[in-house]
Amino acid sequence: MASPEPSRVAAVAGVLVVVAALVTGVSLIEFLVAGPYRAAAMRLLGAVVLLIAVLRVRAVVGAFTERPARWGGGDPALLPHVSDTRFARYHEEIKFSARSQSYFDHMLWPKLLELARADTTATRTLVKPPGRAFGRGPSRAAIARLIGSLERSR
Repeated sequence: MASPEPSRVAAVAGVLVVVAALVTGVSLIEFLVAGPYRAAAMRLLGAVVLLIAVLRVRAVVGAFTERPARWGGGDPALLPHVSDTRFARYHEEIKFSARSQSYFDHMLWPKLLELARADTTATRTLVKPPGRAFGRGPSRAAIARLIGSLERSR
């Protein structure tokens, strides 16, 4: 898993496209719009770019915050990425732990330590894997090795 996550690549590509569109728009305004109308054209361009950015951020935040009702209301087909199974919850914890060192330290690492303490056959200490640059948690491979060591002892 040496390649970056698709969501980060998509975010960088999106930012580059917006910057390129903004530079192109400003250049066209400078060359094609008469002097007295340039300020209004620049404001209009800024408003359009801001509107596009706000709509995109709203969609991303909405995807993360929408959850189906606990009592079973709502159409589960609307949110195919949300699941109530244990596997899906643990998969999400591992994903978030790989993205954030803080999440790994405060959520997943205590659970793994508790599992290691619950093992009565051997008292062992787990070695905490190091985080990565920019505040990211350990790699998924390191987390997999850590969980694999817990599984082998059982």
